[in-house]
Amino acid sequence: MMLKYDLRVKLRLGFMVFGALMVIEIVEYVLGTMMKTGNWPYLGLLALIGAWPILKYFMHIQELRRPKKSRFIGMTTPEDS
Repeated sequence: MMLKYDLRVKLRLGFMVFGALMVIEIVEYVLGTMMKTGNWPYLGLLALIGAWPILKYFMHIQELRRPKKSRFIGMTTPEDS
């Protein structure tokens, strides 16, 4: 039961992050097409803002410094042995 709840929470978070990324991309598109000049700093800032959730939630960049135990049942990491 707890595993099913954890999965729901993680899926909800994943879809919320995906939705936020879609909003950022739409804003990027509108800004890029509407502004004739001077839009590069804004587009660069939006690209960095969009890169952070991708690195954090989908690529799990924080685990490079602090590896977690494997989230898969029955699998172990080198630290477990």
